[in-house]
Amino acid sequence: MRFSALTPYFPKKTPVHLFRKENSVFPVRSSASPDLQQLTPRQKKITEDFLTPQLMKCGAQKYLEEIGSFVSKHSGAKIKLKKVERYNFRVGSLKDTSYKNTDLLQEWEQFYLPDEMKMVVIGVLENFPCGEDSAELVLMVCEDGNVFAYEDERLHLVASSLKELLEFGVHFPGSTYYHCGQSFEDMTKDDWNKVKNSEEAREKRQKHQDMLESIKPTLLRNLKIIKQRLQEEPPPGGREMGVPLPVS
Repeated sequence: MRFSALTPYFPKKTPVHLFRKENSVFPVRSSASPDLQQLTPRQKKITEDFLTPQLMKCGAQKYLEEIGSFVSKHSGAKIKLKKVERYNFRVGSLKDTSYKNTDLLQEWEQFYLPDEMKMVVIGVLENFPCGEDSAELVLMVCEDGNVFAYEDERLHLVASSLKELLEFGVHFPGSTYYHCGQSFEDMTKDDWNKVKNSEEAREKRQKHQDMLESIKPTLLRNLKIIKQRLQEEPPPGGREMGVPLPVS
């Protein structure tokens, strides 16, 4: 298990039950590609592009980079996904969603799944009836190929791959889901010690200490100026102020 240093603990809001992946109700799929003949030209092109990167061939990092490039290429395009045809799926990255000014992507990667996973947002289902004020169901692909949807501090596993998503649609709510902070619930004392003693944690502590040392002269100088001004200013009414007695 990989841990990100100094990650805060996010207690779960309500008790939830996590079903094991092997109990997933996702049906066994054929290895055949989606029937592109039945798609509109735009959806056909998007499907072809999204299915071009092969995770097993190019590796996780390259896979996510290529998916991200196709997201940028088709950003703003709207297509239909099976099982949720009433809602447009709009291709886009995190900055194209209502969460564009947040650190949610980092939280999804670090605070939900059993292992830290890099992710790429691929778009949203518009006007989807979820538990968020944004009315957007954000979809993202993980470095292991799984596709998740974010809704009300939960990540739902909605497809085991982009191929399954584009061919068979969105399985929502997911048979497997993870809540915020779940990745920390099973951590032992040794696990936490590894996090605190990791190189990343030491670097962050040193960086924080260096920052404090850099502003120390300025703070001391400002405090000295404030003290001098207080001593030079006459007391209210021109009378000397008595020394306050300590309160016992």
